[in-house]
Amino acid sequence: MPVFQNTPEEWQRLDWSILQNGYTCLYSRPEFLIIDISWFRKERYRVMEFDCSRWAEEQKMHDELKQKLRFPDTYASNFGALKESLKEITVTGKGMVLVLHHFDTVEKETAQILLDILSKASQWHLLLGERLLTLLQVDDPQITYEPVGARPIAWNPHEWLDIP
Repeated sequence: MPVFQNTPEEWQRLDWSILQNGYTCLYSRPEFLIIDISWFRKERYRVMEFDCSRWAEEQKMHDELKQKLRFPDTYASNFGALKESLKEITVTGKGMVLVLHHFDTVEKETAQILLDILSKASQWHLLLGERLLTLLQVDDPQITYEPVGARPIAWNPHEWLDIP
């Protein structure tokens, strides 16, 4: 079963728009993030929200991911275990959206590693016909991240013209 149909109606969808450019989308203005989260919920996506400002230490990030994504008790709280555990999560409904609020508070190197792991997990799930997307809310509209999966992290369709 294909993840999408090759029709003009599908090409107008938010999920199509994000996935055609990668697996991750940036947001600075909260009102646009709220609109898009509502769209995903209406479309029967499971939306999981995380407050990254609480991730002062890498262990806190692993703890929250483990708890909310229901990783096994044997989860080792490191990036290797995260990569493997994300392959095992259950994606129900139309798909899953991970919303990472205040993502720019995460230390830059840790953030880049996490983005790479999330991108690979999204690729894995897409091969299984499942949609896994990540929405990054940042407070600094000037922030940039290195491309992941050989793709840049693009701005959402509402804000991409507003960013210098």
